[in-house]
Amino acid sequence: MHILLQDIHKYYGSVKANDGIDLEIKPGSIHGIVGENGAGKSTLMKILAGYITRTQGTIIVNGRPAFFHGPAQAARQGIGMLYQDPLDFPALTVLENFMAGLQSGSRNRSAHYAGILAESARHFGFQLDPRECVRHLTVGERQQMELLRLLALGIEVLILDEPTTGISGSQKDVLFRALKQLAVEQKSIILVSHKLEEIEALCDRITVLRRGKVVGVMERPFDTPKLIEWMFGSLPAAPPRGPEAEQMQNPILSFEEVSAVGGRSGLNRCGVLIQEGEVIGLAGLEGSGQELFLRLAAGLVAPEKGCIQINREDLTGR
Repeated sequence: MHILLQDIHKYYGSVKANDGIDLEIKPGSIHGIVGENGAGKSTLMKILAGYITRTQGTIIVNGRPAFFHGPAQAARQGIGMLYQDPLDFPALTVLENFMAGLQSGSRNRSAHYAGILAESARHFGFQLDPRECVRHLTVGERQQMELLRLLALGIEVLILDEPTTGISGSQKDVLFRALKQLAVEQKSIILVSHKLEEIEALCDRITVLRRGKVVGVMERPFDTPKLIEWMFGSLPAAPPRGPEAEQMQNPILSFEEVSAVGGRSGLNRCGVLIQEGEVIGLAGLEGSGQELFLRLAAGLVAPEKGCIQINREDLTGR
């Protein structure tokens, strides 16, 4: 299914959640949507899935304009959304949830739908007991169940909003294999996430949103530093070094040319000077070194190179 979003706007009073967004989704592709919190990612996807209406703009599905008055209408057009916390009925069984919304879903057809559920689960390697009450499932298993239900509804464009939040590593691997298989079967996948390393590993194309606008679109091979710059803007100037830094009074914590291994990227010649009375925030993508920095500062691990001081006392190697 081919999707075009043209000049999409969504206003909440004076707030422009989406501000003139153009987006193309091709059949058989896995398209990543990234951006910092508040960039407009979820708003745009909820418009496409029929959960909210756009202020202005056009959605074209397979060459024809479309306007959705709700998610059921979007689903009839082949567009469905899977949330990080799936929309299901905890008191019902897996099979009863699977049958929800399907035509001829009466109990006398339960054996028929149980067969469809079992075959679809085998196809993707999902381990789901149709008799299990949904309240006893993990988040990952609930995602699997909802994914199968959406496919049974005839979904051709699948939107996933932060799907790996709260699921195990093994469940993430199963999910990603399923998404790749769906792309092979010419389904269109839209993956919304702030985890850039997952987006880069899975997607064919990435669109970056910032402040409600598209700031860039990139295809493989991905340029990670450029994507980060699009997401957050230009990097700030480096902190002062040399004589200027030495004039600063009462340093509480200092890192001087600290290098250490850990996380996705480790730390390389990290220089930080924190003064008395300052409030410091650590920001970055998951695995960029924030946890390693804190472990170094707490003395839980030692750096490979460089010097760490607290209140001018050298803690390196302790």
